Amino acid sequence: MIYLVSNTPNSQVKNLKVCQIEFFKFNVDLGEFEALIITSKNAIKAILNNKIKLNLDLDVFAIGEASAKACKEAGFKNIYIAKNSHGIEFAQEILPFLKDKKTLFIKAKETVSDIAGKLNDINLTSIIGYENRYLNLEPNLAPPPHSTLIFTSPSNVKGFIKNFGWDKSYKAVSIGNATYEALKPYSNSKKSKKQDINECIKLALSIV
Repeated sequence: MIYLVSNTPNSQVKNLKVCQIEFFKFNVDLGEFEALIITSKNAIKAILNNKIKLNLDLDVFAIGEASAKACKEAGFKNIYIAKNSHGIEFAQEILPFLKDKKTLFIKAKETVSDIAGKLNDINLTSIIGYENRYLNLEPNLAPPPHSTLIFTSPSNVKGFIKNFGWDKSYKAVSIGNATYEALKPYSNSKKSKKQDINECIKLALSIV
C-alpha cells in the first residue's frame, strides 16, 4: 500500500497526517515592499489568515508548483516560478532579481535550508508566519510492513519517526533534496525529479 505522509490528502493514495500547521498572528504592509518570497502555500495562507491587504503588483518569487498555484489563486499577477525547487539553489537563482528590491519573506518557524542567510546582501525582511506542530498518533495507525511511503517535507519525516519509528521493509519516496536528506538515516529513498505530488505518486507506483 502507498501512504502519502502530508497535510494535504490525495485521492490516489492513503493519507497519513503526522503534523499540522499553526499560523501566527502578524501584521505587515505589503505596499511597502517590491518583492515577495514564497516557499510554501502556507505562507500565502498565513497572509490571508491575518487579513492582510494584498499588493497584487508585487513581484512574487515562488518555489514549486504548489506555492505558485497558491499565489495565483490569491490574485498575484507577477509570479516567477523558480527552476530550482530546493532551498539554497532557489535562493541563488532568485538573488540577481532581488538586488535592488525591498523584499519580504514569509517563512516557517523551523526551516532546513537557510534561504534568508543566502539572501543577506539584499534588503530583506523575514517574518515567521507559521509552524509545523507534531501530532501524537495511536500506534495502530502505523503503515504495515512493506508499505511505500511518500514524504513531502522534512517535518513530515520527523513527525512520522516520532510516532512510529521505521520498519526496515518500508520503501520511501522524497519530494526534494531536504526531504531526501532527512530520510537518509532511515532509508535510501527515491527522489522525485519534480517537486510535485503527482510525480511522487508515479514514482511510488513504479517501486511498489
